[in-house]
Formats: sequence, C-alpha cells, structure tokens
Amino acid sequence: MDWVCYLRDEPLVPYDQLIENFEGLPQTGKQKLWVQRRANYLLSQEEVDELKLYLEKQYSFAVEVAAAKLPLKVEEIPNFNEQDVTGTIILRDRDEPFPLSVGIIGMVSGHRDLVNIQTVGELLGEIDRRNEKG
Repeated sequence: MDWVCYLRDEPLVPYDQLIENFEGLPQTGKQKLWVQRRANYLLSQEEVDELKLYLEKQYSFAVEVAAAKLPLKVEEIPNFNEQDVTGTIILRDRDEPFPLSVGIIGMVSGHRDLVNIQTVGELLGEIDRRNEKG
C-alpha cells in the first residue's frame, strides 16, 4: 500500500525545484498537468512523521518510507494508474482521528481481492486472517 496526499493543490516546493527539467516539459496537453498532479502526491517529512506515529500507535502498523532526492526525474515521480488502484483507505471521516490537515489516503494496488477494504482496521484484520491461513 502506498500513502499519498491525494488532494494537495500546490507542490511542497516549486515545481522547477521538485522536477528535473520542469521547464522543458510540454506546455500544452495533459502531460505537464499529470506530472504536476503526481508530484503533489508526495508527503513532506512532517506528514510522514505524523503518519508513521499514528499508524504505529493506533494499529502497530510499520511504515516503510522511500525518501526522494530532489530534483526528481519525471520517471521517478510516483505513478498511480487508476486501473491499478483497487481500493483506497481514507483515514479521515471514517471514525479514524487523524491529525493532519491534508487528505492522505492509502492506495491499495496489486491485490484485487482487497477492493472492499475501507479502513486500516479492516486491512489489519485481513492481514491477520491471511497470516493464520499461511
């Protein structure tokens, strides 16, 4: 599962500092907008720290973090094709107290049988169930 900020409208740092050769991207069409949207998925260190603390305390759920070194090459920016995402886990507005003000969600991909999971608790229950079978 990948945790991203799905609703961020502005980048964490200016795009020309975040993305290598940003000025060289096509100025028309959807390609540049798609690159910007994907760059906005990235979490700040503060958001990562809060997410880790929350998941570890609330669910004993370990979080692995891949740090990004700036500027990113376009091909290094996270890419979530909608057809690959089979479900999402939204921590806010599901009786899950979450301290961040941004819309961080978990993107479930690669496991088509997890499509109906909606909360971290349901995911952990499914992991426990599978561990018991294995």
